Amino acid sequence: MAISSVVLEPTRLSRGSNKGAEIRAKIAANRAKRLRIAEAMKNEAGVTAHTVNNENLAGLAYIGTGGIYSPEGRKIVQLYTLAHECGHIFLHNSGDGYTLPGHVKELEAESYAHQAFREHGMTLPRKLSKWGRTYVGSWIEKDRAANIPIDPRAVAYAAGRRSPYEPLRMVPTTWKNFRAAVSPAAPTIAARQPWPSSLLTVVKRALERLGQYVSHAEALTLFRLAASCALHGTTACLFGLLILQVFHPMPDVFPKRPGDVTGAEFLTAVAGGLWLANLAVLWRTTTR
Repeated sequence: MAISSVVLEPTRLSRGSNKGAEIRAKIAANRAKRLRIAEAMKNEAGVTAHTVNNENLAGLAYIGTGGIYSPEGRKIVQLYTLAHECGHIFLHNSGDGYTLPGHVKELEAESYAHQAFREHGMTLPRKLSKWGRTYVGSWIEKDRAANIPIDPRAVAYAAGRRSPYEPLRMVPTTWKNFRAAVSPAAPTIAARQPWPSSLLTVVKRALERLGQYVSHAEALTLFRLAASCALHGTTACLFGLLILQVFHPMPDVFPKRPGDVTGAEFLTAVAGGLWLANLAVLWRTTTR
């Protein structure tokens, strides 16, 4: 038994050592991935120079020069700062964005950072997103004290009522999910597609639009939830109206046979079903 214990001990150490090596390798791979994303973010935003901040997590965009001062991007919070400063360079380095008020610039830079993260397959932690809303709020107070007109979009964002995934004025040409869309001309009646195809197109576009704010899987789940609740809610409301009519008959505007459903009753049931569907989607989005 003594010999057996001597043989087993190195095996345990070897397993622990291998596991530790795997963890270190995974950490190194994640850091390397974030550094590659950081380089891609700088290239697509047009950053011409990057002074690395090795002291803290602060960042600064030298608007008008194309240069930024920020952490390297090895960690999520560092990459978030870098993405924010890239947003300043892309959106405010020249042109109309150069003269925007400070609180609007910060709002746009925050939105750019969120969308850049999603564009590169990353998710920004909620605590950083919450910090960004507070940061935009501080700029609102600064500009308000300087008697600068405040953009209501920034107020809504700081209060948590505006999504950071709302469309920006412009985005890099390499982006796919958040590429700035140009609205096509309205089709003529003759050029319209048949109703079934048009309905499928509307549903597809709705899912794509919703996918800008949540993942595509979550968008599909929300759509199914809304459709299911609308259908079942309408049915339940319709039966409720019929039962109510039995005990408390309501005067009919148009003559009908017993048991018939009037258009007003049907529309009321549909309205109730849509209301229930909205409640279900609201519950889903606020508790997920």
